Amino acid sequence: MSDSRRWWIPPTLAVAVAGALLARCCCNGATQPPDARVDRAGPPDSRADQRRGEGGGRWVLVHEETFDTLAMPAPSWQADTYPDDGPFSDNGAFFQQDAITPPQAFRATAAFGADAWLTVESYSRSSATAFASLAAIEADPGAAANKVLRIASPAHTDATVVRPTQPLPDSYRVSLRVGFAAFGDGKDGGKNGYNDDEEAEPWVSGSAIPENGFYWLTILDAPPRPHNNVWIHHHRKVVIDSDNHYPPWMEIWDGGSFVASGAQPVMVFAVDGRGQGQELSGKPFLSYSAGAWQPSGKIRAVDGYKPQTWYRVSIERQGDRFTLQVSGDFRYGGNKTYTASIDAADRCVFHYNRQPLAAGSPCIDSSHYPSLTAQHPNWPAGVGYPDYFMFGDPHSNYYEGKVYYDDLRLERWEP
Repeated sequence: MSDSRRWWIPPTLAVAVAGALLARCCCNGATQPPDARVDRAGPPDSRADQRRGEGGGRWVLVHEETFDTLAMPAPSWQADTYPDDGPFSDNGAFFQQDAITPPQAFRATAAFGADAWLTVESYSRSSATAFASLAAIEADPGAAANKVLRIASPAHTDATVVRPTQPLPDSYRVSLRVGFAAFGDGKDGGKNGYNDDEEAEPWVSGSAIPENGFYWLTILDAPPRPHNNVWIHHHRKVVIDSDNHYPPWMEIWDGGSFVASGAQPVMVFAVDGRGQGQELSGKPFLSYSAGAWQPSGKIRAVDGYKPQTWYRVSIERQGDRFTLQVSGDFRYGGNKTYTASIDAADRCVFHYNRQPLAAGSPCIDSSHYPSLTAQHPNWPAGVGYPDYFMFGDPHSNYYEGKVYYDDLRLERWEP
């Protein structure tokens, strides 16, 4: 691969050149503290609580996992056969054309939970890695009597995600607690949570240290599994995640202004299917911050998280409308609930459609990236994309640390 393709382009430069950046990209369970301030975007009738009252419907619990009595599976490692998950997968066409060979690696996959509704998948470059070092049930770091799921990447080449075993239903709300994250700090002069000067090879050249983070909760258009970081950039629909980075390539709303910072941001965004994409980073963001959806390509965080704190997050879908919510004690906003709704069809949120779109749809993008052929259009007509949720660390060449999850719920809406 040529240097212009393989070297990581500083996101600030990407903004100047193309208007889109690289994305990696109190509470204790309370969905909203009694005195919490609420920050919302979208029409009032998009709120789940108002729909519950005015529409006469209700949320019905489909699955729940509290991790209190769960025994995590202990799957054995199998040699990685490099699943063909499209042109940006580990041995996909985007990398094959430049003779980039994925490293020898191993995968461990197992279904778990009631009716095996969840699947955990881990990746490591050593079969000697203990699966329990990547995913295990532990005492809640904030309340020892409670049990929670710990997901960790002891090495930046480790990766673990949890996903639903089956695609999500037509209308759904998935929610969980996320907290006590230790995936870097985004501060100058340190190693940003890494043990050493790790490299992002072989798919991206350069140090991994400038980027470290985790996914709180996201919706993808394909079954989530560990891959190189480029893959997930081309498969996200809506996302709540954090990327600790330095120097900063994004801004955080501090309650009065946007400040340049990559220190523990909480990023709430949808992917703009109409925007001009880039091969390494995919389509640009529609970020939610300062009470509104920001212009396409402006990467702005809703607030900053505190490391020793629990938060509750949820993503809901009703028809073509997504509603993303995160509640807790934030660095700038204090005890607060941020809620953002977006009409995915109107805004052409990338691959929002679960049923094929007609050729005349304004969201269709039949173009392809320069390094790919017409066999790999960005958003073709006649193709539908299922919804899958995911949380954890999906990157097999970035991210090192640990984070905890608890009280996972999947609900469906019944009118």
